[in-house]
Amino acid sequence: MRKALTSDMTPDTELNERIIRKWDDRNYESQANDLRFGKEGNYMKKRKLASMAAAAAVCILAVSTTAVAAVKYLSKDEIVSQIGYGGAGEAISGDETLEINDTLEAGDYRFKLYAAATKEELAGSGLEDGLSKEGGTYVILAVERLDGTPMPDTSSDEYGNIEFFVSPLIQGLEPWQYNMASMGGSHSTTVKDGVLYRIIECDDIAMFADRRIYLCITDTAFYPAEAYQYNEADGTITRNEDYGGINLLMDLPLDKERADEAKALVYLKELEESWKSGPEEETVGEEGFILTECVPLNEVIRKEHEKDADIKSWEDIPLEVILSYGTLQEDSVQEVSENEGIVEYSYYYEDGSEIEGMGFLSEDFLNKRTDVCLTGMGYWDEQAEIEVVRREADGTLKWMFYIIK
Repeated sequence: MRKALTSDMTPDTELNERIIRKWDDRNYESQANDLRFGKEGNYMKKRKLASMAAAAAVCILAVSTTAVAAVKYLSKDEIVSQIGYGGAGEAISGDETLEINDTLEAGDYRFKLYAAATKEELAGSGLEDGLSKEGGTYVILAVERLDGTPMPDTSSDEYGNIEFFVSPLIQGLEPWQYNMASMGGSHSTTVKDGVLYRIIECDDIAMFADRRIYLCITDTAFYPAEAYQYNEADGTITRNEDYGGINLLMDLPLDKERADEAKALVYLKELEESWKSGPEEETVGEEGFILTECVPLNEVIRKEHEKDADIKSWEDIPLEVILSYGTLQEDSVQEVSENEGIVEYSYYYEDGSEIEGMGFLSEDFLNKRTDVCLTGMGYWDEQAEIEVVRREADGTLKWMFYIIK
């Protein structure tokens, strides 16, 4: 039965239609579900047939061992179509797609890996110098429970308790620092007939194809450093056999001809610089200090400049003073753990969209010269968001963010 359930062969269309009609006649009603997808948490209503794969398995196997798989799994093209995810469709349909078609089991789950693809950055030329498209690496997979229990819908409370971290890792780069959480990573998920489908995306890694490229899968929200072992001598990554959770690891053999050492060095330099820098400074105002594009943040700068003429930008203002102008988002407060100077976090906004990432702790914070550390800052016209980590009196670390309007 298990072997039949993982088959990728396509059954006869007429047979599928007869099976579906038969079970529809048994009063299996369809139901509407909210399927959340996209980096920014967009929503779309889609209809989903009630799961019939398990109930139909016995009669289907008597006719064809491939019909179960057709009912149970979507194809990779159907997954891209269902989720509607950015450049995934273009990348997966390209010539550089790596077909994986492998099934792995760990813990309570079965992971079906469809494919990995990379789309290099396409820069404009001539009259189109201003045109560019982002490149990226995409991986498509399905996840189901081994006992046949349906995976929870993305709109359910139970879904928030399901965690998977799927990320490429690169030989020679510390995996706890260089993974999808720090390399432009995001993912999109939908659930169909009890199977969870996910597309992950991160920056294009084809430039590193002359190194060994891995794909890790864990049952955590972020990269668990204790799940894998990193060899400082040759940069290889292996599983920690003593790790108690899921820590799958497999190779992604990208075409070595796509390696570009010079491009890789530039990328790593820019990436590491981006971890250290805050929002770009915009313009110098008439008052002589640096303005941003954020109106509320500019007001903070002006007020503090009136108190101290040496203050020229938001970076000159003590962090606690900036936070005093903001409102703490109480539901964002969460305990985090420090690992190699890094903390990881995830948070759902009121509209259901999610932010997740990692923050680097300053030397002053690590050496306990200060109990609050800026880990991220972003702003737009009418709002600024400031992410910090605080050290509590008992030594625990808590991540939280403030909004200035």
